[in-house]
Amino acid sequence: MFSFLKTAPGAIALGISVASSIFLALLVTGAALSQSIAVSIAPILFILLFTSPFAFLSTLLLIRPSLDRMSEFFTLPIPFAQDVSITLAQAIGASVVLLGVVFFFQFRKRIVRIPLFSIFTLLLVWGALTLFYSIDPTQTLYELFRLFSIFFVFALGYFTISNEKRFQTLLGIILLSCAIPILAGWWQFINGIGYTDSEFSIARMYGTFAHPNIFALYLVVASAAGAILFSIAKRQSEKAFAAFGLLAILATLLFTYARGAWGAFLAFTGLFVLIKKPKIIPLFAIFPLVAFLFFPVVQNRVEDILHPSSTSSFSWRLTLWHDTISQTFSEGKQLLGHGLGTFETLAENLRGSRFDVHNPHSEFVRSFVEGGYAGLLVFLVFSLAPFIVITRNFLNARSEPTSEQTKNAQTVFLILGCLFVSLLLLSFTDHVLRSTMAQWTLFAMLGGALRVYGKQKEPGR
Repeated sequence: MFSFLKTAPGAIALGISVASSIFLALLVTGAALSQSIAVSIAPILFILLFTSPFAFLSTLLLIRPSLDRMSEFFTLPIPFAQDVSITLAQAIGASVVLLGVVFFFQFRKRIVRIPLFSIFTLLLVWGALTLFYSIDPTQTLYELFRLFSIFFVFALGYFTISNEKRFQTLLGIILLSCAIPILAGWWQFINGIGYTDSEFSIARMYGTFAHPNIFALYLVVASAAGAILFSIAKRQSEKAFAAFGLLAILATLLFTYARGAWGAFLAFTGLFVLIKKPKIIPLFAIFPLVAFLFFPVVQNRVEDILHPSSTSSFSWRLTLWHDTISQTFSEGKQLLGHGLGTFETLAENLRGSRFDVHNPHSEFVRSFVEGGYAGLLVFLVFSLAPFIVITRNFLNARSEPTSEQTKNAQTVFLILGCLFVSLLLLSFTDHVLRSTMAQWTLFAMLGGALRVYGKQKEPGR
C-alpha cells in the first residue's frame, strides 16, 4: 500500500505535502513569509538527501551561491530563546550540518573508508579540542560546524558521483550556479552600484556575494569546473556550454578587481599551461601584460601592492597581522593559540570597534593566531593532503595503458592539482578556507573526481 513512498518521486511528494502543511501552519500562527518558507524547506531537503542524494548535493551547489548576500537580510528567530535569531545563510548551514550528522551516522561504516577521512577528522578533532580554552566558544563551535559541512559535501560528492556522466553533470551545475551571481554583477557594473570603499572608489562587482573578493574566489573555483568540462566533454554542445561559461567567468572576474583572485587564476592557468603545453608560455604571458598596459585600473591595483600607501588595504593587513601575532606571543599562546574561529574576536578586543573589518585575509596568520604552532601545522597538513592525493592519482593515471578514461583522469587531476596549489598561494593574502561556497564547490569536485577516476572506489550503492 505504501510502496510508492519508497520511490524517490513518492518520497519527494510526501516531503512536499509535509512542507506545505508546515508552511500553512506557520503562516496561520503569524510567522513571516520568509521564515515560513525557510522552515518548511527542511522536510524536502531531508527526504531528498536519502532518496536522491545527488539531487540534494546539486540543489545545494546550484541555489546557495545566489542566496549568499540576500540571506543576510532574512533572520529566523530561535524558538525558546528570547531576542536571539539567525540569518537565513546560518539556517541553511545549520540544516546542512544536521543532515550531515544523520547521514554520517547512517553510513558510519563506509565513511571511514573514504579518501581524506583522517585529514578531515584531524581538523575537526583539533578544532574541538580548542573549545576547552577558546576565548570565544560560540565562534569556535560555529567554525566547527562550518568545517563539518565541507566534509559532508566532500563525502556526498564521493558517494553520489559514481560515473563520468554524473561528474560532468556536477561540473555543469557548478557553471549554472554562476549565472545569477554573474548577471547580478553585471547589473551592478552597468548601474555603477557595485562595492566601493575609501581606498577604491570604482564600483566592483560582488554579484550575490557579501564581498567582491569572496565572489572572485568562487569564480576561480568555478573556472576549474569549466576547464575540466571543456576538456573531457564528448559532445560539441557541452564544450560550447563550457567555453561560454568560462568566457563569462573570466570577463566577470576582471571587474571584481580582486587582486588576490587575479593572481590565483594566473597561477592556476600558468601551472596548467607550463605542464601541459610549455611552448605557449610566452603567448600566455601576453594576456596579463595587455591588461596591465591598457587598463589603468588594473595598473593601480597592481602598483598598490608594489608601492602600498599607508592607507592601502595591504598596509592595513600587515598592521593587523603584526598586532595579532605580537599579542599571541605576548600572551604566551604561540603553542596552542586562542581557539578555532576566534581571530576576529581577538582583533576587536585588541584594536576596538573603530575598524569595521577584522578578518586577517590570510589563512596562515589566522591558523597561527587561533591555533598557535599546532594549529598552523594542522592547517598545512589539511591543505597539502588533497594535493598529495591528487598527485598520486595523476601519476597512477599516467602509468596505466593509454585510454580515453586515463587521459581524462590525467586532465582532471592535473587541473585540480593546479587549482589547489593556486588556492594555497592565495591563502597567504586571503581567507580561502573561510569562503564556504568556494570550499563546498571545490571539495564536491574533488570527491567526485576521486570516486570516478581515483584508485580508491567504494563499492555498492
